[in-house]
Amino acid sequence: MNTTDYFNRMAEKWDDMFRVDPGVINHILDKAEIKPDNIILDCGTGTGILLPYYAERLTGNGWVDAYDISTGMLNKAHEKYASAGKARFILGDIERDTLFGAYDRIVMFCMLPHLNDPVATVAKLVDNNLMPDGKLLIAFSCSKEKINSCHRDITGMLRSHFLDSAEELATRLRETGLTTDYTEDNDSCYIIRITNR
Repeated sequence: MNTTDYFNRMAEKWDDMFRVDPGVINHILDKAEIKPDNIILDCGTGTGILLPYYAERLTGNGWVDAYDISTGMLNKAHEKYASAGKARFILGDIERDTLFGAYDRIVMFCMLPHLNDPVATVAKLVDNNLMPDGKLLIAFSCSKEKINSCHRDITGMLRSHFLDSAEELATRLRETGLTTDYTEDNDSCYIIRITNR
């Protein structure tokens, strides 16, 4: 089963399976330093977990491009949050597609291990789609150990890469010329922030 099929199959029960701590989500998004008029690319939006948190911050003319590879996940996100009017829902593959938008913020929440080449994908997004002084955030609302354990448990259903420590991944990103200016890696969250200098 490929990644798309897996997430399509899981879409209806995803929100019941995975709960998030609003305090941790707000802490993560605080590191993105979202402004009221920002245009945000939410990579792998899933069922739209972050959309209401973005809406609280986008009090001006900002909006979110909610991008996902799974029709099922995107339909669920649309069903829950389309009426808020702050998101456009886009079906596509963030790793393979050529994106034409320019974004103030790009957020990759709980999706990096599902990419075949995470470092190259991040570098491409920064080079092609992140505005000058824009920020790209890689984040998880739990520890890397928990993420890696979860992916071990679903071996055979989903081909996944395992997370390095935030500092190790930040070093690999810096080797491509990116500026990583914040990392956090503990029991409650995993964050790497890149600023487009």
